[in-house]
Amino acid sequence: MAGSVALQPMDPGPRPVRCMNARMVIVLATALAVLVVGCGPAGTATPREETSAPASVELAPVEPPGPDGPAGPPDGVIEDLVAYGEQHRDVFGGMYIDPPGGRSVVMLFTRDLEVHERAVQDLAPGTRVRRVQFTEAELRALQDFLVESLFGQDGVEFLSASVDTIGNKVEVALKSDDPTLELRLETAHLGMLDASVFPFPGPWANVESGDGWRLLATGKETSEAYTVRGATTTEDWDELWAAATGLDGDRPAVDLDAEVVVSFGHGLSQSCAELRLDDVVIEGGVVFSVTSDPLAPRGCNADLSAAAVFVVAVARDALPADGFTLQLSQDGNPGCLDCGFTPVLDVDLP
Repeated sequence: MAGSVALQPMDPGPRPVRCMNARMVIVLATALAVLVVGCGPAGTATPREETSAPASVELAPVEPPGPDGPAGPPDGVIEDLVAYGEQHRDVFGGMYIDPPGGRSVVMLFTRDLEVHERAVQDLAPGTRVRRVQFTEAELRALQDFLVESLFGQDGVEFLSASVDTIGNKVEVALKSDDPTLELRLETAHLGMLDASVFPFPGPWANVESGDGWRLLATGKETSEAYTVRGATTTEDWDELWAAATGLDGDRPAVDLDAEVVVSFGHGLSQSCAELRLDDVVIEGGVVFSVTSDPLAPRGCNADLSAAAVFVVAVARDALPADGFTLQLSQDGNPGCLDCGFTPVLDVDLP
């Protein structure tokens, strides 16, 4: 285990309150590392007089959605409530809309609920008030403290940090092989932090075969993203091999009288270009691939800049005699059938 780093408590000082970011997530694309001992700003926090289970003050009933669905709070209401929260940041715990997309705003405070109830009712009738233990400023300070203090440390990959306004806590996700890290983090910031620590993934490999199928090859041709192919003849096999792998020769031997060749092309981000083939399911005249991220959890960009292609031989005696439907995944991934991709294909068997 790497040497530990003691983090000294820090006084965050006054900070502007970012009121509406209920679950703002800071994702660090680079793998960061950390080993934490000690406590930050939450470690010096003293319990407040009102730290029992959160109590709520029910005000006016929530207005039901109209015929066109939830309309959201009236114009100007959010701005007024945000300004009120900033004026009382020493007790303000944040705000959110409940239910999402509705018209009812919930304001969170650490004390003096009756006073704040009257004030926000004057600003926005129907606003509800609920007691919490920590202010939003304290939560934001802890979030910033974790990100800033843990950058560049060894032993753990830092995945994300976010503020859960409704839950009145900070959430942090890490990778580490230290079985004590999660408990030590949460103990250092008692009641204020929910840490999720995942072990580092070990070596991995694609599943090579299963009931009625065998893996022939893998490819990375980006043009094959979200595309499936089937080959029942030599000509089809030539075309599939060149498209899926970008290669002309050195094909695995396949008896097309006994097997059919298919390919599954999965679109990926270049930041997370690894994908594992776990199974090929042949069921009810449908054939689809089952895959997983072998390095999960991790933060991935949303760009389509990579692909994982699996070339598979499927036994004919495992398929219906007249043909089958080939799908990229169990649900067929039909969301972009008009985008030039082919995630579903009907394959006739001569």
